[in-house]
Amino acid sequence: MPISFIRESIEKKEITTDGALTIVQKKVELRRGSVHEILACDIYQDTIVTFGEATDVYIEAFVTPFPVIYSEMDFTVGLGNRGPSAANDTILFKSILGPFNSTTRTLMDSNQFPSPQIGAGPSFSFYTPFVYFTLFIHHQDGLPTTINNLSLSFMLKVKSSKATVVQYGLGMIRERSVAQGINLMNQGRTIPKADNVGQVFPNWKYGGIRPERMLRGTEARNFWLNYSADSSEAMLDTANLRTYIKGARTMASFDQAFGADDVVKGPIPDWLRFGLNRGLVAGPIRAQQPPRKLADNGNTLML
Repeated sequence: MPISFIRESIEKKEITTDGALTIVQKKVELRRGSVHEILACDIYQDTIVTFGEATDVYIEAFVTPFPVIYSEMDFTVGLGNRGPSAANDTILFKSILGPFNSTTRTLMDSNQFPSPQIGAGPSFSFYTPFVYFTLFIHHQDGLPTTINNLSLSFMLKVKSSKATVVQYGLGMIRERSVAQGINLMNQGRTIPKADNVGQVFPNWKYGGIRPERMLRGTEARNFWLNYSADSSEAMLDTANLRTYIKGARTMASFDQAFGADDVVKGPIPDWLRFGLNRGLVAGPIRAQQPPRKLADNGNTLML
């Protein structure tokens, strides 16, 4: 299980922009037939980068096993075609750097995934024998201008372990599928404030806890003994059992105790329905579970 330290940089004295997105990429080959585990990853700014215009420029920096595909989603207002989000399985490392412009005299702010604390330890594994260092440089669309003095260094600590042919092949297939670009992502449920109350915790708005019902223990018939699923004896007759189960499954309003009240049996709490025997749920109680089968000579058959 060799451990490799990959130290690479992307350095360009001058880049002439074309459109609103400039892409810079570098490819590094890894050991084939192996599973690679990221032990540490970091990015470092070697220079103060400037832009030919006064408008702000941002950089998305990626470390991935496949080339990064830009999307139709915006990085921010006026800056489109951002890369995949950090939650995408193909992302091993991502950092957002910026802003910088023609008057910048300091290093850029940096926001990275995983965080520096997590990125300093083992994180993700992959099978593809390549690593791509990619920069998406977002700037205003206009006349061609220049990005000056770009230099970013990457450090990647990778542990490579031998993988079986099947494991390696399946891993490669999955990663190639995941790497296909998502052109547009729109997910997540929007819940209005008024609708949130009562969806999960009905009593949140009203305070306190929901009241509860308790079984009456005044007579032997009211004791509920939960036998195992393979038990063959009946605790109560069928009619009484069905009364208890029906009461336990009765719907209740938001401020009432779960279960129901019976004229004869009294309060029936909802927890009686937990762990019910299969016979109680599916239908009438059978005399023996499982049923016994006999041969013509009276011997018991083994099923």
